[in-house]
Amino acid sequence: MKLPPTLLATALLFTAALNAPAAVIYSGLQNIAIPTDFDGVYLDIDTGAFSTSLITGWDINPFLGGFAIGNSADFQPARLGLNNDDPIVRLQYGALVDSSLFYSTGEGGSGDPVSHLGFASNQFEPGVEGYLGFKFSTNAPTAAGPYYGWMRVVLTNNTPGGLIKDWAYDDTGAPIYAPEPGRAVLLLLGLFGLVIRRRR
Repeated sequence: MKLPPTLLATALLFTAALNAPAAVIYSGLQNIAIPTDFDGVYLDIDTGAFSTSLITGWDINPFLGGFAIGNSADFQPARLGLNNDDPIVRLQYGALVDSSLFYSTGEGGSGDPVSHLGFASNQFEPGVEGYLGFKFSTNAPTAAGPYYGWMRVVLTNNTPGGLIKDWAYDDTGAPIYAPEPGRAVLLLLGLFGLVIRRRR
């Protein structure tokens, strides 16, 4: 059976990804709803566990539809500056997530009065998909990291429709690129909900 060119290209990219010298962990498509209340949703990147109540090992806590975002000390989103209340920045497609970005320390937040929502190039337009970059360390007692990653989100101004769509990180500590929209490898991964571990 002859494969269509686009499917053949996707298969070749997938095969190359499996043999690439890295260890990218991908969540699979999640579409976790962000509630429009003050509790929001708590997500643990390590395990993929999430809840509208506080959970042990949580990393990120978007609430009010994504108008506000809290983070644990182990999870640091890329920001406009080094303070733990500086706005989280929206990455451009294909941006490199590495140590050159601004991260704070300790627990932090982002929201009013200087918001990550808006129409500037580094802000999340309400209701429009975007990427945030992060570095994080895994849960104790076997804490490891920091690892760099990206998260695809739809944030709203306290209205329904906010989502954590998916995320990925490199568990070698290497930099990672925020993917271009419609990238074939991630499309294939999303369809099958796979977690890929690429060995050196």
